[in-house]
Amino acid sequence: MNIQKIFLIILSFIALCSCNKTEFNIEGEIKDAATMNLRIFYYSSSGNKGSITETVIPVVDGKFSYVGKSEKPTVVWFFSPNRALLTPIYVEPGDEIKIDGKYNEPLRWHVTGNKIEEEWSAWRSENEKSLKSGNDKVINQAISKYVEANRNNPVSALSMLCFYVKKDATKDYDKLWKLLSEDALSAELINAVNATKAHQSSQSHAVKLTPLSLYSYADSMTTIAVSKSKATLLYFWRQQEERHDSCISNIKRLHKLYSDSAKLQIADINMDTDTIKWRRQARRDSVKNWQRYWAIGGEANISLMPLELPRTPYFIVSDSTGTQCYRGDNYSKAEKKIKELLRDYYPPARH
Repeated sequence: MNIQKIFLIILSFIALCSCNKTEFNIEGEIKDAATMNLRIFYYSSSGNKGSITETVIPVVDGKFSYVGKSEKPTVVWFFSPNRALLTPIYVEPGDEIKIDGKYNEPLRWHVTGNKIEEEWSAWRSENEKSLKSGNDKVINQAISKYVEANRNNPVSALSMLCFYVKKDATKDYDKLWKLLSEDALSAELINAVNATKAHQSSQSHAVKLTPLSLYSYADSMTTIAVSKSKATLLYFWRQQEERHDSCISNIKRLHKLYSDSAKLQIADINMDTDTIKWRRQARRDSVKNWQRYWAIGGEANISLMPLELPRTPYFIVSDSTGTQCYRGDNYSKAEKKIKELLRDYYPPARH
């Protein structure tokens, strides 16, 4: 074999290795999953650019395999067939990730193949109860406790980026973030997570509101049709939220302001799993001027899935065409947008 052939073989081997380094492989065995489709979502980097990859992974008899591509570390978000979030997983180029667990316990999935992810999956499992509580303070306390004891660990940054609930806690978040050392922070990782969040937000904002079929307080399935009103306010909530009383008071005041115009439609939608607690809270609220609803399955409710609600409390303001004019957790901004939509119907000032 001459020198030229040897040189070509070496070049081919180098090219093959460099190609493999941009790929990662994920294999899983999920008990109770049977045959179904999982959805994944992640930021795939290439050079100084990147793109969002969203695809479906077939699960056959509880087993699946996926080969992804990214030149830099990323976070792969796993979703159910109904687009309910299961768990995020940290991945680096070249990784051979193994997942083992139960479908209904995604935060307890045992993940191997990457040291950082192994530590993160152990943390998710240990804090499953807190992360599933739906209580912002409980979730944030679990993260803060870990961060304060592990300031040099990338797992701290991952937990903050993917699980910390910043609403009403921005100052606490910033203070906690400053505790992280350079060893815990990665510009590539921050970019990957923020890119996926920005994409999800823009996609869900662009969705047109179609008629929503939800369970009403009158024990029947009722449809919310935004086309019937000049403006519609949707308020999504859970029972344990501290802001609920003030939100209801503000909405009552808003309804009274436009009670004569019939141009404003209001609907509050409870996301709890327990209807008894919902009805108990609904009685305490003493609301008589608008329809009240319960979303079976919460964020995984088939009518609400396209909206990809990130948290509660949450507000969506829509015009009569179904265009989402505002979505977020700031009631004042929601009210401002409603007044803009109804400016031609705004009650005259009293002298």
